[in-house]
Amino acid sequence: MRIHLIRHSEAVDRVPSMPDAARYLNARGRVSFREMARRFRDAGGDPTRILTSPFVRAVQTAEILSETLRYEGEVVLDPRLSPGFDVVKLNAVLDGFPGDKEIAFVGHEPDLGDILARLLSLPQGYAMRKGAIAALDLPIGGDPLRARLVWLLTGDRRIEDPAMLVR
Repeated sequence: MRIHLIRHSEAVDRVPSMPDAARYLNARGRVSFREMARRFRDAGGDPTRILTSPFVRAVQTAEILSETLRYEGEVVLDPRLSPGFDVVKLNAVLDGFPGDKEIAFVGHEPDLGDILARLLSLPQGYAMRKGAIAALDLPIGGDPLRARLVWLLTGDRRIEDPAMLVR
């Protein structure tokens, strides 16, 4: 199974009058993620399911991805992808979709970077940039907490070697 870990794109700044869950993508975040979604499509990304945190900025990122891919399914809000998402919750979500070949998860930092570091057995954490997308292959019948990096799209880079993720 292939999974994609997608950090939401750039959002408006935090302000006391707005709950964190209501923060939405700013103009630069929308434009830059459209480009990232095209790169994702061109890299062969073709999820059978798109799951997202219910936070507005993550939902908007997932919707841009869906539109760019001409994805025919529904973008599914899953509260488990809210801040606090971890490998245990990832495995619980995956248990619900045993037949899916490719699932995209749209969420937040530091959660996604922590999951990426854990699945790749990186010696230290990894911080995913806003709008970054990681493609990972999970083993079938193997250790569910181990994965192989297919690629990571970040900024204008494509990284295929996990050693490049170590600071």
